[in-house]
Amino acid sequence: MVLRVRITKGEEARFISHLGFMRAFERAIRRAEIPVAYSEGYHPLPKFSFATALGVGISSEAEYVDIQIDPDGPKISVEEAFDALDRNMPPGIAVVAACWYLGKPALASLIEYASYRASGCGALHEAAEEFMAMDASLGTITTKSGKKEEDIRKLVYSISMTDDESLEFICACGGRAHLRPDNLLVHLSSIAGIECDVKRSRIHRTGLFVVEDGELVSPMDYKCKDLVIAKGWMPRELS
Repeated sequence: MVLRVRITKGEEARFISHLGFMRAFERAIRRAEIPVAYSEGYHPLPKFSFATALGVGISSEAEYVDIQIDPDGPKISVEEAFDALDRNMPPGIAVVAACWYLGKPALASLIEYASYRASGCGALHEAAEEFMAMDASLGTITTKSGKKEEDIRKLVYSISMTDDESLEFICACGGRAHLRPDNLLVHLSSIAGIECDVKRSRIHRTGLFVVEDGELVSPMDYKCKDLVIAKGWMPRELS
């Protein structure tokens, strides 16, 4: 059995590195006494995996983790696991949903898109509209191997401006194709002819998505059952 968990990364935790975030979650699993499966060898490690890494300084309401449950361990329900994990999360990190995942592909290999909200981007409104009307738009993106030129337009699914002048956008995320949100903001700034101070543009991840039959689907709506959601909390993709 695989327990899929959706967690948030709030203000107190947004400057924690991805490695630090993973370690904090691992400690929470231990404190919660979740019957997690362990790897073999001299240094057994709990089997859990995050969907994708989140950049330092970015907050999130949509971080997903798959936890491999030990089939020979104590039986546990989704509700029990949800409550135990949520009680043991450190400040700035909270469990907001959990379910059983019934599929085979690893979580990281499923994710194709991520949605974000960036505040204070009113000056980029016209540039965003111009960008979305383009067939292609060459710009610089950051990869694990360094910077490279790429057609950024093909990596962006949608962009819209909110009433409070925040920019909401959905872009490629994962192993197939990936666009960092700050790279998009810098590119839009170059189109607008202004300098972009990314550090002042607070970026918040609002969703991760699987593509199923041509539609963007939440990982918890993909081959999952027994969904438990925190009281009073509604995922943006369901609101």
